[in-house]
Amino acid sequence: MNIKQGKMADEKSVLRTIDSVTDLPTIPHILLHVNKMLKDDDVSVRKLKDVIESDQVLTSRILKLVNSAFYGFRSRIIEIPQALMILGFNTVRNAVAAVSLIDLFHMGEKYDGFDIQDLWKHSIAVAVTSKNLAESARLTIPDDCFVAGLLHDIGKLVMAEYLQDIFSQVLKSSQTDGVSFLEAENKISSVNHAMIGGYLTQKWQFPNRLVDTIMYHHSVQRNTADFWLHVSVYAANIIVNHSSNMKIVNDKLLDGCPEFSEILNRVGTLSDWYPTVYAEIEQVTHFFLEDDSL
Repeated sequence: MNIKQGKMADEKSVLRTIDSVTDLPTIPHILLHVNKMLKDDDVSVRKLKDVIESDQVLTSRILKLVNSAFYGFRSRIIEIPQALMILGFNTVRNAVAAVSLIDLFHMGEKYDGFDIQDLWKHSIAVAVTSKNLAESARLTIPDDCFVAGLLHDIGKLVMAEYLQDIFSQVLKSSQTDGVSFLEAENKISSVNHAMIGGYLTQKWQFPNRLVDTIMYHHSVQRNTADFWLHVSVYAANIIVNHSSNMKIVNDKLLDGCPEFSEILNRVGTLSDWYPTVYAEIEQVTHFFLEDDSL
């Protein structure tokens, strides 16, 4: 769907356009159900098992994921109840999210200079980096960082598929002027991909801490639902974007969030820490994007 362009549509107009799209992907029913069930402190393993196992294809993919090197569990997990008991409810929920959402968008529109595969590679890199950062610095729940990192740029996919006029102009401006996608967005439109991603995940009834993290992944906000989840993904995005120059990374992190001086002390030297993370990024990228059996 295209929208009219003047000084580019205002925020309300863009969000109304998103609301009016009839074929906009909806959150997979099972993930929505699992999200709702996990709000109940008394939810049982059996109830969650029954919901997840209602989709046998999804079940097999989840078991394959939790048995991959990404989770690093030594004994083989052969059924969903076992995964729930050993890995925990939230970890399995996040596995459901990962395998459900990685192929949710199938773009028909093609753009010069934009490859959806590259966007997913970047998103996976941010997901893995934020998960490792949360683990290394003991910031927050690592698996939540993985899902938030995986989805942080989902607003770009919405723009590319359903807001083609805006996306084309932003992409052209970014390439012509030699500026970042975000800088081009801010010149052209009153709404950017982070806002769109936050709006969409809110419609999908994701937890507020994930919505806030996606909406504010380009700037540190103090009043988010989970500050350290938000900061983990914010930092991971900077690290991935500037991994070839860790001095720039350090400067940007400390400028955006002074608390990072202590966090970096826990992690150690980023140039020593990141190569191990990068090896995991390569492994996880292969699992999600190159393994046809997933």
